Amino acid sequence: MNIVLISQCDKRALSETRRILDQFGERRGERTWQTPITQDGLATLRRLLRQTARKNTAVACHWIRGRDHSELLWIVGDASRFNAEGAVPTNTTQRDILRQADENDWHSLRAIHLLSGLAALLHDLGKACQAFQERLSTSAMPERNQYRHEWISLRLFQAFVGDASDDRSWLLRLLDPSAADDASWLDHARLVRDGLDQQACEKPPFAHLPPLARAIGWLVLTHHRLPVQPPKLDDSLWLGAKLTSFRSSDLDHLLQRIDCRWNELPTTTDQKVITAYWTFAHGLPVTTPAWRKRAARFAGCDDLRLAADWLRGPSNGH
Repeated sequence: MNIVLISQCDKRALSETRRILDQFGERRGERTWQTPITQDGLATLRRLLRQTARKNTAVACHWIRGRDHSELLWIVGDASRFNAEGAVPTNTTQRDILRQADENDWHSLRAIHLLSGLAALLHDLGKACQAFQERLSTSAMPERNQYRHEWISLRLFQAFVGDASDDRSWLLRLLDPSAADDASWLDHARLVRDGLDQQACEKPPFAHLPPLARAIGWLVLTHHRLPVQPPKLDDSLWLGAKLTSFRSSDLDHLLQRIDCRWNELPTTTDQKVITAYWTFAHGLPVTTPAWRKRAARFAGCDDLRLAADWLRGPSNGH
């Protein structure tokens, strides 16, 4: 094989590598050598360079494979003096020209982990309702849900957050809940029960939750599927049907207008059927030690509180 060796060494490392490279190849310049060599000879050369390498050593070996093609075989020493192909830069700068960090969200990985972890704790709370438990215990195929468990979970979380104007207050309550905090999840004065309470239409979750709670609520709701704008009376009565009367104004304050019909279309007004979706005979797992310990771990993390402050914004406070 025919190889080219490029030395980017300096100080004492330069004279040492020159001594070795002169034994194997002919100089083609002050810092360049070219020679035909066997595979065993190439291995010996690399071993000698590595044995004598210093912090200022930098030698790249290129295999000339054709008239206009070469391949980088290896670099001994400081690889930062070459690029990925073994080329030597002609100019350097410390300016962030590529701005790669602008498209990299891994700096938010810790916050993403905390938000998704807390949402995972909340997502299945709605499965504790009587209607869902009856579906698990019956062998017959029941009718579809009138209210899906993720929507019920979102309403339970909304009841716990309450009228908090900032996220730090409910995070502190989650960190060290009192008996009143435990009761707040199912408090009839706080829990908005769709299909039963008149205020359900007046209190869509995302219109009243503070920013961080809104982000967590969105993860809870969208775990299985995204909300879909429900059809109007003159449209097909199934979720996801094409809207025949859509207007651009329907996009105004879209998030704040999401209600239970965006998650599933109720097909009954029977109060007995609906009540089963808002009845929790065995309570919620939020009072169990395991759930509390996990939730407190998330709520007590400084990164989550910093995320809450960032979402609130420095100027307007909301």
